[in-house]
Amino acid sequence: MIQLMPILEENSKEPLYIQLYQYIRDEIVSGRIQEGTRLPSVRQLSASLEISRTPVADCYELLLAEGYITSKPRSGFYVIPFQEHLTLTPRTELSFLKNAPQTNVLDFHYDKVDLIHFPYKKWNRLNSSCVTPENLQLLQYGDLQGEPGLRSEIASYLHQLRGVRCTPDQIIVGAGTYHSLGLLFQLLKDEVAIVGTEEAVNVGVQDIFNQFPSISFCPLTLEKDGISIDDLYASRAQAVYVTPSHQFPFGMTLSKEKRMELLQWSKKQDGYIIENDYDGEFRYNNRPLPSLQSLDEHEKVIYLGTFSRVLTPHFRISYLVLPHHLMQHFRQKKHSYNQLSSPILQMTLQLFMESQDFASHIRKMRSVYQRKYEILLHCIHSTFGQGAEIIGQGSGLHLLLKVRNEMSESQLISAARREGVNVYPTSVYWLNAKDAMTSTVLVGFGGLSEEDIQAGFAKLGKAWGIQAR
Repeated sequence: MIQLMPILEENSKEPLYIQLYQYIRDEIVSGRIQEGTRLPSVRQLSASLEISRTPVADCYELLLAEGYITSKPRSGFYVIPFQEHLTLTPRTELSFLKNAPQTNVLDFHYDKVDLIHFPYKKWNRLNSSCVTPENLQLLQYGDLQGEPGLRSEIASYLHQLRGVRCTPDQIIVGAGTYHSLGLLFQLLKDEVAIVGTEEAVNVGVQDIFNQFPSISFCPLTLEKDGISIDDLYASRAQAVYVTPSHQFPFGMTLSKEKRMELLQWSKKQDGYIIENDYDGEFRYNNRPLPSLQSLDEHEKVIYLGTFSRVLTPHFRISYLVLPHHLMQHFRQKKHSYNQLSSPILQMTLQLFMESQDFASHIRKMRSVYQRKYEILLHCIHSTFGQGAEIIGQGSGLHLLLKVRNEMSESQLISAARREGVNVYPTSVYWLNAKDAMTSTVLVGFGGLSEEDIQAGFAKLGKAWGIQAR
């Protein structure tokens, strides 16, 4: 594995992920990074460059889509032979990022949220009230499990909203989903050798998988209502990772029948269920299904969530709800764990949750996102008609679009960018690349205004040459 030393300009008009993409692309084309070279993981590169993981993950997704690198399950990212670049993507198309203007780009990124409606004044007031001489303890490292007051609020919130049954002592506050997952696999690695997992998962989650070579992660087929239970039994796994409320990236919901079958598997096999409920707050036109944890009678469901969708990813506050016996394991190993979430941010969030403004904010954002979702569906139908298929409707802040115009995934992305629109690949999420869907892109809508969604699809219709019939 090599070290990468790009010069990134934070104040540039070019987004960080584009700067990083152009640097790595040019290094590959020039031969300075040779074929077969293993690139740093998303976590390693973000740490060495002192930037967040999001621009690194976006850069790698683009390099994958353009055919410069390949992803090998549980191994990492590797440069592929340059001759293959010429076959996959003509050189004239590879230069579009450099030649096309990057200002006023309409970015349909799945990780972006609506910040216009965030209660800035209220948050700043609460944050200021935490930084006082009476709260000097907040300038220390803080409780390893997270601030007790925040954990109490999270327990109450999860019970009211998702039916989760836990005490504050079962909760560990983390600095984002990846941090929480890393801690969890540290706790499980001595008793779990095989983890069944949805066959397509977030790139950052894949990176966490790669950090635990002692655990074998077995892809499970995704059916219309979630993972194949038959595949799970055949895998002989001791744990399974699922996103049951809104599968990422496909968007299906694990059916009620499969939820019960999954809990039955857990009872029969004495296996853990790792439930990532990353955006369970946002469900449109359907009654919310209960969390798996709320149905668990044997303390085998490990519940994971984040405030990144309901507030902002910037705060990096997640939570892990552990069964009592795993909490005992955590307390025995706590000397090897650091609390990375800011105590000041934790207390600010605690005060916000104690007020009525938090519940009001969630209600408002559910309404805001439902309106954007409805506009998105209307734009897709009116722009493409039968020329595109929507995959994953009804919840969350993204969906997949399978386009019927004979363009490949990379061609769809390239054509969109030439028109000033960013959409994203789906092939990077498959643990087995050969199983990836074709001509399918990921479209997030949380961070765009209603007007930008409409303008974006007008441009996509032109870029992809499809008109509704």
